[in-house]
Amino acid sequence: MEFMNGSALSKYLLEKYAKNPRGWNFTVAPAAKESFFDALVTGPEESWQLKIDSIFKQAPIVLGAKVDPSEKKLQGFLPSYGYRKLDPEMVLKILREASQEKEEEPRTDLLDRIIGSLEPTAPVVGNSYAEGPFVFTNQKILGISESQKKLDERLTFGIKNLMRERYLGYG
Repeated sequence: MEFMNGSALSKYLLEKYAKNPRGWNFTVAPAAKESFFDALVTGPEESWQLKIDSIFKQAPIVLGAKVDPSEKKLQGFLPSYGYRKLDPEMVLKILREASQEKEEEPRTDLLDRIIGSLEPTAPVVGNSYAEGPFVFTNQKILGISESQKKLDERLTFGIKNLMRERYLGYG
């Protein structure tokens, strides 16, 4: 089983997404062991199990491996992840309207007003996009099968090695 990390993994997943931007999901949860995070990225053709060192920094260390297609059990229950193209004039109009609303009136969620009706699309340089949603849960997203548990152990070992390479004082 091939592992990918960092920019190679990001580039690969973005290329797959750009070919077919519909039907993607991105779920993150604290890992059952260690202090890392687990993620499951599912697309129309394949799924990836990821191990992330932290969700609280701009450039986390990420290691991932493709998961057997039969493991895609969560996909149907999650909101559709993707890039949604933002029209700057529409965003400004909604923000102006929101700033003029009286506080006594119930406020509609701005994010829903801005991107609620937009479909996922492949990003193009020079445009503005909203990315998401990412589903964050405290429930275990892994451990569905014995093969995922074994893969999780290998990913944990691998990310620890990557951390040792990057941070000499690590464990």
